[in-house]
Amino acid sequence: MTKKLFTGMIAIFIFVLGYVSEDFVALYETRPNQYPPYGKEVVDVNGTKFMRDIKDETNENEEEPFEDFLPLEKKYPSGCDSTSSRSEEYSCTNLFDNLETVWQSSSNICQEETITFTFKEPIFLEFMVFQNPESTTVFEESIIVATLGITSDNESKYFVSKELEYDNTSQWIDINSEILYDLTLKIVRNYPQNIDNQESRCAIQEVIFYGRDLNK
Repeated sequence: MTKKLFTGMIAIFIFVLGYVSEDFVALYETRPNQYPPYGKEVVDVNGTKFMRDIKDETNENEEEPFEDFLPLEKKYPSGCDSTSSRSEEYSCTNLFDNLETVWQSSSNICQEETITFTFKEPIFLEFMVFQNPESTTVFEESIIVATLGITSDNESKYFVSKELEYDNTSQWIDINSEILYDLTLKIVRNYPQNIDNQESRCAIQEVIFYGRDLNK
């Protein structure tokens, strides 16, 4: 009798431990201030680290598209245009100069601002990296993008909509689309910090494109 009672208690303990363990793991995985944040991962591309959403690996057995067999390269726009900029010093060309310079809007109203990048040749764009101002001072004084809508080749509908983190680390945005002529970023929503300061401006430091040639 004692042996059966002991066995039963062990079984109940293991059963309860399973539930407690699952809850504990869930609490640990979603804990605040962790790095990288829950649902994110840090990846290394040619020695540069970026943060991105953890990819769904359920379709691992799908046949890879032909683009995956071509070399992945950093793709530079041939030009850009924005609905506004604070001055020539803060133009959209700062977004692909590999420096800590920034694009800034002309006012503290950021929503609906757009930036269009043009490319000389059609490309398959696999992902882009979005960089808020790295300088802590500039970051804390600026209005930061919260939601980014992305369109291409004069299409009006977003084919990518991305919620961005409020921090000054690099953020990975999957695109996986052919870009024939241009790509447009639209600020759909910004974070509330600094919007009441008439001197603050929407600011982005860098947008880096990684893709493959379509004509080769």
